[in-house]
Amino acid sequence: MSVTTPVLEVAGLSRSFAIERSMLKNISDRLKGSKPQALRALHDVSFSIASGETLGVLGESGSGKSTLARVLMGIYEPDSGTAKLCGREMFGQHGLERLAILKDMQMVFQDPFGSLDPRMTVRQIICEPLKIHKMMPAKDLDTFLIRTLADVGLESGALDLYPSEFSGGQRQRIGICRALMLNPKLLIADEAVSALDVSVQAQILELLIRLRAERNLAMLFVSHDVAVVRQISDRIILLYRGHLVEELNADQLLTHGCHPYTKHLLEAALFLREGAVLPKITAAVAAPVSVEGCCYRAVCPQAANECQHRPTLREIAPSHRVACHFAKETR
Repeated sequence: MSVTTPVLEVAGLSRSFAIERSMLKNISDRLKGSKPQALRALHDVSFSIASGETLGVLGESGSGKSTLARVLMGIYEPDSGTAKLCGREMFGQHGLERLAILKDMQMVFQDPFGSLDPRMTVRQIICEPLKIHKMMPAKDLDTFLIRTLADVGLESGALDLYPSEFSGGQRQRIGICRALMLNPKLLIADEAVSALDVSVQAQILELLIRLRAERNLAMLFVSHDVAVVRQISDRIILLYRGHLVEELNADQLLTHGCHPYTKHLLEAALFLREGAVLPKITAAVAAPVSVEGCCYRAVCPQAANECQHRPTLREIAPSHRVACHFAKETR
């Protein structure tokens, strides 16, 4: 793939959420002068995506994947950090400026039914982005709609039907069609195939790969499934409790993934697929993340004194970054 100017550039992105507590506990903390507790869902995350490239975001539940997607879409405001889409600053924009940014960045959601209004026909659903951005063509609207539906594998007869009249895979095709109506530069797919049967997953992945090539789309593909992310991605970043711990090319994940968390995810995927013996490890979900030091040290089998200091995300080989004190350079 040739090197091009990134479509999306993210630098130092962080986001925290206040932990909900009882009213009496909140009053008690205020009287004591204590600060409200917060959970950091993203911590200093940086990456970029080029035109025609798919960046996979891999991690278990609670790793910050969906938070990342929602911050980029403007659903959540970041605590700190910057993001640029086609060279334009994404955060802090309002009104028409924000709308112009969203035009170039569309999202495909996890639930193919919940993301579609059951009271609207397919025609109304896929025309909605055009109305919002005032891009309704004066003539030949049906021709345009039929052509866009055909791009995602649906026939013209779908236009006047409701979401309840389609299968899960067909609904997701409608969601993808809606996302493509504005010809975006970046497509964010948040667990876009996890709610579908395996055979349907493969069809939707093939569709996304084809559309990416035909439209030169940049894609951020979020998933917890190792096999799915490897299949569709060019590069992969791995998140653990909001920290970016490793970034590498997708075809090197199995052979060169070296962060202990990466290795554990791969071992877990092998266990689920082939019934191999999964090494015992302290429950990562229950383990606290230290304010200081490596985010993974509480559950890491390689943890040592060095891990009391936070490792930097450093390049150990071309296109391969890892946040681990013990990762060896392979230049």
